[in-house]
Amino acid sequence: MLFDVRTVDHGGWSLATVVGDLDLGTLPALRTALDQLDGPRVGLDLTDAAFLDTVVLGAVLGARVRARRRGGEFVLVCPPGGPRDLLAEAGVDTVLTVVASPAELGAPS
Repeated sequence: MLFDVRTVDHGGWSLATVVGDLDLGTLPALRTALDQLDGPRVGLDLTDAAFLDTVVLGAVLGARVRARRRGGEFVLVCPPGGPRDLLAEAGVDTVLTVVASPAELGAPS
């Protein structure tokens, strides 16, 4: 199984960018990457995530809470497809800011 997560800067945002499946086996690496995000504008880019298991949603919501406690913003980049459908089914897309691509993030104000 191919999996990689790394932090990239995109237009003033610090994004944990995932390639591959997000499930119980990859959750520790995701948590580590999310914990290392720094700055006022952070997020998770699922553009290249093939699969998203519900077990991962807690880590994503936790990252949002940490960002907001620091006075920052958290965004989830997730194009239409399987992972985005899961976010809608779970109602997570009503709690998080979700955009379809990094291009929608815009520059810092």
